[in-house]
Amino acid sequence: MTYSSSWERFVETESVNGVRLPIAASWARSAESNPLEPSIEVHSEPDRDDVLLRAARGVLDGVEEALSNTTTWVSLADSKGIVIYEWSSTSSLRHRLDNASVAKGALLEEHAVGTNGVGLALATRSPSRVNGAEHLNPAWHDLVCVAAPLIHPLSREVIGIANITALVAEENQHVKIALNSLTSGIQDSFASGLRTRHQRLLDAHLRVTRATPLMVITLDGQTMIAENSRELAGFDRDMIWSLIERTGASATQLTLPSGQRVRLFPIDQTDISAGCSLVFGAPIGSHTDRVRMHDAKWRSLGPIEQSERDVIISVLREVEGNKSIAADRLQISRGTLYERLRRYGLEEV
Repeated sequence: MTYSSSWERFVETESVNGVRLPIAASWARSAESNPLEPSIEVHSEPDRDDVLLRAARGVLDGVEEALSNTTTWVSLADSKGIVIYEWSSTSSLRHRLDNASVAKGALLEEHAVGTNGVGLALATRSPSRVNGAEHLNPAWHDLVCVAAPLIHPLSREVIGIANITALVAEENQHVKIALNSLTSGIQDSFASGLRTRHQRLLDAHLRVTRATPLMVITLDGQTMIAENSRELAGFDRDMIWSLIERTGASATQLTLPSGQRVRLFPIDQTDISAGCSLVFGAPIGSHTDRVRMHDAKWRSLGPIEQSERDVIISVLREVEGNKSIAADRLQISRGTLYERLRRYGLEEV
């Protein structure tokens, strides 16, 4: 998403009794569940190395430097509207926001605290501007907030909200320019990191699937890869990933809640957050490292041999390892199939 023309939305001409339509709509949404004197809910979560924050760090440094001589507050909220990062250019503004209960961990979703920049951008999935008394909370009437959603480049879901707040009396064009720079910079950085991470996961997945005909799922904290959608049926990524994180990168096997045991192949032996591949149905015991043992064999194959090997693995996966059926589908004898399995390092399958 580009934001070069988005600022035209900040100056709407339509109004209801002098109130801009987006603000009137926000007041109506807020009134559904929000009291006239909203109280801010603060989530006391431990600091985390959030994916969005990692993508934003360099961009935030540049924006903070550009705004160092102004009176502004920069923040990032997650997809729920909880502030996960905040920075104030002056101690006086920091004190003012502290008195208004706006800090890291604050929930700024509309239904929780009423009309505000973060909440409006989250509700509308578009850039927002909330000026002075347009805020439902009287404690924010001397502030102007501009905010914009950060959109995941693949799923198109809102992954967070970027926000810049200034004093009403001191608002100027730098606020809009800074937010434009912040949002576009974070989105570019996030997309770049996503491409790198996805490529790393895909490379790992292909490496393991080429080494075994068994079912393989490769995942990290945000993404999961499988050969087909049927393999993901009933697979709870969040639950499995939490088990993997607790097990750590040094583990070689994992027992799922169903009692099924799977082999683990971490992408990075020192950092489990990089992701790992799970091999389902792999034997546990003397042959547990067969994927690694045969890795060098398939890497040295020529393109025709590699293609034949891939076809054999694919067929064996389809028939769940039944070699008689596999030989029939491949239109070769069972003896020839066994010879190919030995040649391609698949004899233990």
